[in-house]
Amino acid sequence: MTVVDVAVVGAGPAGSSAAVSLARLGYTVALLDKRVFPRDKLCGDFLNPASWPILNRLGVARDVLERPHQKVERFRFAFPDGQALVLPLVGRPGIFGLGLRRADLDHALMKRAALDGVTVFEGCRAKTLTREAAGWFLVTEGETQAQPIKARVLVGADGRHSWVAQRAGLARGPAAGRSVAFQWRARRPPGVGDAVEIHLMKGGYAGIVGVDHETINVCVAIERKRLASRARAGTALGEWIGRSRSLEEIVGARLGAIRSTYPVYFSSRHPCADRVLLVGDAARVSEPVTGEGVYLALWSGLASARVVDQAFRSGDFSHAALAYGLKRFQRPLRMRRRINALARSLVYRRGMLSAMMAFSAATERIVGALVRATCEPDAREPDCQSALRCVGDLSTETVDKSVDNSVPWKDDSAWNRR
Repeated sequence: MTVVDVAVVGAGPAGSSAAVSLARLGYTVALLDKRVFPRDKLCGDFLNPASWPILNRLGVARDVLERPHQKVERFRFAFPDGQALVLPLVGRPGIFGLGLRRADLDHALMKRAALDGVTVFEGCRAKTLTREAAGWFLVTEGETQAQPIKARVLVGADGRHSWVAQRAGLARGPAAGRSVAFQWRARRPPGVGDAVEIHLMKGGYAGIVGVDHETINVCVAIERKRLASRARAGTALGEWIGRSRSLEEIVGARLGAIRSTYPVYFSSRHPCADRVLLVGDAARVSEPVTGEGVYLALWSGLASARVVDQAFRSGDFSHAALAYGLKRFQRPLRMRRRINALARSLVYRRGMLSAMMAFSAATERIVGALVRATCEPDAREPDCQSALRCVGDLSTETVDKSVDNSVPWKDDSAWNRR
């Protein structure tokens, strides 16, 4: 049996950032995931520039930049009539986002957790969960590392259909939503992939970004009512894409399988109960339109670590104490979430944005301000400026992907000192 202070179920960005942060605060942590890493996931594969201070703080900036990626400095909105609006991601030169496979990002974060002393269980699925007086008893199953885990606090980072949320009584009824999401990769055409592209069409949108010199990632969200049945979903998807000649040419050379998920957006979920917190998609913090999902997941992982630390210091693991802590530490995200909601409404109301295009100068200022507000690194983040300088230096060093990746990146920021 493994006995720890905190058990984290799910090793995505939220779970790994929580595990790393808690381990650095001196707690014993178990991190388990049902898959063996590296493993791929349905994702837009875009890393927002706002994520760099957090990634640097976690100590994975070098590892991320040494993996295949595409630097991204522009946002492009495209319309079926040929109009397009191209905007910089941020208002300062030298700051960029990345097109990066989720398999690579998640693997880098999980490796960092193991290096920082987290006990990692890969290919280990949670089977049963029992609430005890002083914590949780978790029974797992898997081919190699399955064993019981006893923890004083449980963190659910196991995605939108969270098993932890269901077992801890935090899940609501069946999910229902407006749109179905599809994701696949395609051969990269010339002139495509160095910008995040949002193609707006009737009934949905498509997002495109390069993930290396040869490959693009494609994500599509289509209104469910346009998909007559699951059996015909692939046909309906092809017909929808075919309405835009330019989009069809970009995404036509498909590589690998198509993934799908439903719904794209979930209603909010209460993120905690006695001795348990939800983070990332399990807490419903994803934001697919603006590409902030990874940033919000990383942030929620860090916030949960601070809440758990506060609970251990005070000895109060109650729902009320955890909820108060989450509300306090996530307060800086309020404005960002409002901006995301506004951007989402513009994307799903294509006619509104199309009408705005008639006023090109005003549109550029308004939409540009929204893009910068979601992509600009927050100067209030610990060591933000030094982190950006560090990432710029690392970017120059790691142009050659053959750089030795065996030496772990050391992060000496004040954030990591108790």
